[in-house]
Amino acid sequence: MNDRELQEYVAQLEHRVKDLEGELAKAKAQILEQGRYLQTVLGLMTKVNASLDLKTVLANIMEVAEALTNAEASSLLLYDPEADELFFEVATGEKGETVKQFRLKRGQGIAGYVLETGEPILVADVSSDPRHAKVVDQQSGFLTQNLIAVPLMIGETTKGVLEVLNRRDGTFAQSDVDILMAISSLCAVAIDKAQAHQALQELFWDLVRAIVSMLDARNPYTRGHSERVMDFSIAIARELGLSETECERIRLSALLHDIGKVSIPDAILLKGEQLTDEEFELVKLHPEIGYRILAPIKRMQPYLDGIRYHHERLSGQGYPFGLKGDEIPLDARIIAIADVFDALTSDRPYREALDSRSAIDVIRKDVPEHLDSDVFAAFLRAWEKGKIVEQKRRPPTQSPFAVMDENRVNFSHQGLSNS
Repeated sequence: MNDRELQEYVAQLEHRVKDLEGELAKAKAQILEQGRYLQTVLGLMTKVNASLDLKTVLANIMEVAEALTNAEASSLLLYDPEADELFFEVATGEKGETVKQFRLKRGQGIAGYVLETGEPILVADVSSDPRHAKVVDQQSGFLTQNLIAVPLMIGETTKGVLEVLNRRDGTFAQSDVDILMAISSLCAVAIDKAQAHQALQELFWDLVRAIVSMLDARNPYTRGHSERVMDFSIAIARELGLSETECERIRLSALLHDIGKVSIPDAILLKGEQLTDEEFELVKLHPEIGYRILAPIKRMQPYLDGIRYHHERLSGQGYPFGLKGDEIPLDARIIAIADVFDALTSDRPYREALDSRSAIDVIRKDVPEHLDSDVFAAFLRAWEKGKIVEQKRRPPTQSPFAVMDENRVNFSHQGLSNS
């Protein structure tokens, strides 16, 4: 090999080395990109499966889908097997809330087509696809340009259809379909778990309401009291800026706040006049009795404070323990004001219900000595916004015994003491 040939050979080798370096850099970039993709998928899917709350699960799925496909918006339609149709459970983007009113029959629209066929679909130009349900865009004002729709299935069972809309940097590719199909089964399982949990939660609440209704049925005066105290307590809690988790805790605690009255004899509960001191001492046991009924149930532990202490007063003149000030949990302070307000605005055999303003004036006299001023301020804000409304008062000619509520209110020089 002469010098010229050697130089050419070296030049070829150098060129090949550069080519290999380029290929290596490209392969390295692809590996890093795949690694980042896998990290994103694992992280986001861990988030999806971390909750049993259906709304949270669906919101996380939307986040996953949009992040992985660089989509402008997304929607998740759940399948209603009884109606054999899809409904928009979650829709993101500027017009997301508007589309929630629509339902799609099997075969209707692109999502209905996916429901019918069980196959994913990529539509690069939605305007030219005859399957597109144009009414959704027309009513919402959202312009769908391109989309991917994939079925969410567990085996042969369809849970819904996931759509991503309008890729931000162009149009979707088959790789985007592959990505969504890769996570669709995991999303379907997460939805199934959340729906099962929601069904159990609904059953639990139905059972609790049934128990409360049975208690109310003992006394013709108790109709609806626990439900109203629950609603009022939630309104107050939200005005205080409490989290949804805290509000849910207060919701159940308020609904069950008088469960201990199951032990109070009918002769006292149904008495048509104010109670004697001895009778009132028996009534004062009901918060502790309610606590002891529920305390052995592990699930009930977070809810016991509101049940046990809702008759305590900041002055220490409440019951059953005479707690003072900050010794009284916030849940109990909230339920206390909701409880007093409903008692005052409910009819009694020995008096008619007060109107809201008169009841508020009565409560105001016990703030801040007996009742929490911050909670009372939140109560007033909720009342002014119409979130707290007293029960419909009976007509003047109606017997007061026909619409009695469950609480009795006893007035004393120490302020309100409602049992």
